[in-house]
Amino acid sequence: MNMMPLMSLLSGAGIMGTFFYTMSTFDKQLGEFLTSYGLYIYALLFLLVYLKTAFVVLTFIPGDSLVFASGALAAVGSLNIETLAIVFFLATICGDNQNFSIGRLIKGWNSKRLKPFLLKETQLQRAEQFMNRYGKISIITARFIPLMRTTVPVASAIMNYSYRSFFRHNALGGFLWVFFWLLTGLLLGQMPIVEQHLVASLLVLSLIPFSIPVVFFLMKRKINKK
Repeated sequence: MNMMPLMSLLSGAGIMGTFFYTMSTFDKQLGEFLTSYGLYIYALLFLLVYLKTAFVVLTFIPGDSLVFASGALAAVGSLNIETLAIVFFLATICGDNQNFSIGRLIKGWNSKRLKPFLLKETQLQRAEQFMNRYGKISIITARFIPLMRTTVPVASAIMNYSYRSFFRHNALGGFLWVFFWLLTGLLLGQMPIVEQHLVASLLVLSLIPFSIPVVFFLMKRKINKK
């Protein structure tokens, strides 16, 4: 029995497993990658944030925690905070503009087969409901909400939002997102307890984005009661 195809498959699976593990834990190993790649780390950070923003299937890549970890390293002088801000801001803008273009493509082709291939119908429906409920501010706040940050730009194009309006609000959302997480990392990174327990700090802070939809729900419920 020829075992070569099986060994090749297992080898490929091992490589893919290593790739997924490396990408999903990049924030926790950022210091090690910085030591290995030097200034090339900025290109890697751009690529990761861009990929996470542009492709909904890559949600396993860290986003918020990656920006926070970068800010924490900038606090101790390992990275340049101004360069990080530019890199992350451009990555978010490029990713969101790609998704807006995908939305235009979907609307222009009007293909029922194209939508499920790029995004699930339920994801688009949730994004459209979110936008109808919160208006243009949804484009700004979507950057802080997992999955919405990828689907809202697509839904914006499908719902005929003007590109100029989308770009303006999206840029503001991207700026606030980068500013919040970099500043948080920069401030907390100077605390000895955070520096000594960076991985645990990342795990706790990564839960913050998931609390935002809960806050929206509670606010809406309170308003409805009034």
